[in-house]
Amino acid sequence: MHSGHKINGLISVVGYGTFITRGYWKNKHDVEPCLVHNYSRVFPPNYWFPVIFPSNESFWALKFDVTQEDLNQLDDDEGVDLGLFERIQITVELKTREKIAAFLYILTEKLINSQKLSLELDMNDRWKEHLKKFQEIVQLFPELIL
Repeated sequence: MHSGHKINGLISVVGYGTFITRGYWKNKHDVEPCLVHNYSRVFPPNYWFPVIFPSNESFWALKFDVTQEDLNQLDDDEGVDLGLFERIQITVELKTREKIAAFLYILTEKLINSQKLSLELDMNDRWKEHLKKFQEIVQLFPELIL
């Protein structure tokens, strides 16, 4: 298994929500679908972005490689310093079945509790329906809506 830090100095990141729809993956290296195991994506009602929770499920996301500078910017965008999201390292499975380490942003416990978020808010991964509005994404990465 490769570490999140590759030989070329790039770092693998997993996008599962607005990183995909806002095109953060464009102009990045080695963009490809990946399976995120042991998590479920939840798109809470009245939210404009999904969150993920530990579970026994899997879902398709998008892996792309970034520079340390890009990663720092993503940390800022996700409010890591503000305690909104935290960046963790997980193992994802590529379409080739290869397993690699990649970074993923998850909500902090504090935010989950204050917003009363839970897995039960969306048992069907409603984000996949939202993704269907983005034709370019669906054409390039059809796995994302499976």
